Amino acid sequence: MRVAITHTRYIDKGGVERYAWDLVRRLCDRGHEVHFFCHFTDDRTDPRVVVHKIPNSWKQIRFMKVWSFDRWLTRHVRRADWDVVHGFSKSSVQDVYTDGSGCLLDYQAYSIDEAGKGALGRALKRNSLHQRQVLAVEERRFTRGNFAKIVTMSELAAEQIRRRYGLTDQEVVTIFNGIDTARFHPRLREEVGPAQRAAAGVEPDAFVVLCVANDYRRKGVPTLIEAARRVAAAGGLPGGRPLRVVVIGKERASTVAEYEALARSKGVGEVVRLLGPQDAVERWHALADLHALPSRFDAFGNVVLEAMATGVPPLVSKRAGAHEVVEEGVTGWKLEDPDDAATVAATILACAGDEARRRAVGAAARRAAEALSWDVHFERMLALYEEVAAAKRAAGVRA
Repeated sequence: MRVAITHTRYIDKGGVERYAWDLVRRLCDRGHEVHFFCHFTDDRTDPRVVVHKIPNSWKQIRFMKVWSFDRWLTRHVRRADWDVVHGFSKSSVQDVYTDGSGCLLDYQAYSIDEAGKGALGRALKRNSLHQRQVLAVEERRFTRGNFAKIVTMSELAAEQIRRRYGLTDQEVVTIFNGIDTARFHPRLREEVGPAQRAAAGVEPDAFVVLCVANDYRRKGVPTLIEAARRVAAAGGLPGGRPLRVVVIGKERASTVAEYEALARSKGVGEVVRLLGPQDAVERWHALADLHALPSRFDAFGNVVLEAMATGVPPLVSKRAGAHEVVEEGVTGWKLEDPDDAATVAATILACAGDEARRRAVGAAARRAAEALSWDVHFERMLALYEEVAAAKRAAGVRA
């Protein structure tokens, strides 16, 4: 097949970006012709891929950057020229669109309405030129005739799209993300976990709660800070074992400073470590005892699958689509309310107090992740591609 992939960035960092990177590699391995349309890439791209750089002359103006990317694609990437056009970013027209964020108005409820800043500030942000442009692209994207299939990473996101745009179960399908079960593996806990703890300044006997998150507020870092305070107030972990809450991911320096000050004010400044963006995320999963994602909203949250594949049990908010791959009390735990620091603290104490139980849940999490491997996922995506391409040929759409 001749496949066009579109995203603003062709790199292997970030959730959707890393997914597209892996998908492209597998398509090339199967002998398909892959073209990638993007603003930006680096020197690590697969040499088998034909990269098309989209002009980015409006990159300093957010709403114009969104508009120009979508307009260029609409004009230059004709569906009739490809067996499949697969979009991953803010684009109006494609055959297959993988949705990584759900609907904008639902997302705003978490990212703007729950963020405070006063009614005027919220209204201005909701109605900014950037937000309005993103919404306009979304409305075109989910208009019948501009797509063949919408693929969501969770039913949480799928139901948002179906509800807001009146689409059917056949038009909007959920295919859980795949996970590289070789890259994320329990053996790393022994092979690199101790060295990674030493490099991060974490004691060998510490109980480590890891949170991998860009956008600390939305991903629930304040809840983790309060949970650490509650653990300390309860007398700490059994046997005096030290607790370390390690957060890695991109965030503004001002927000990091704000949350570091919050942790100090609660007496857990040494417990909570906000370490910023880090490479080799699999090494960080290897140092963890529990992965926590008390997110206010995530269409999925692939870090949960990464943790499970590493044999680390997750605690994930039901506002994250990844909770759909977790079986309560068997492969991890679910959090009804992302602000429920008491339950987070209780889960930490229970896991630290029963290592056999924690290991058993981690082992079950690994088995569940194996059933969601990239190999399994790729076969489902390839079947979807073939279905879409066959329908185009039957309709005379493919030139």
